[in-house]
Amino acid sequence: MAMAAPRRNDRARRPAPSGAVMRNEAGTHEVEVSRALSQWAVTVVSLPDRRMICQDFFNRRWEAMARAEDFLRLLNRKEPPPGW
Repeated sequence: MAMAAPRRNDRARRPAPSGAVMRNEAGTHEVEVSRALSQWAVTVVSLPDRRMICQDFFNRRWEAMARAEDFLRLLNRKEPPPGW
């Protein structure tokens, strides 16, 4: 009995990776990673008024997730970073 060869395009059957929404420890800002314009968008939003603070675009999801974690690290600091 012949074995079927594995498909080369297995990615077509897997669901697309989704984004993520993270909040800082104080609950004042939200960092969202989402798919936009065939790129990954990282958006930082102020929570009380939902005002957009900044937005960055990346080609790869892992780059966007790394930048989102950087933003969270900055937002969780007790004292502001030098130069702020």
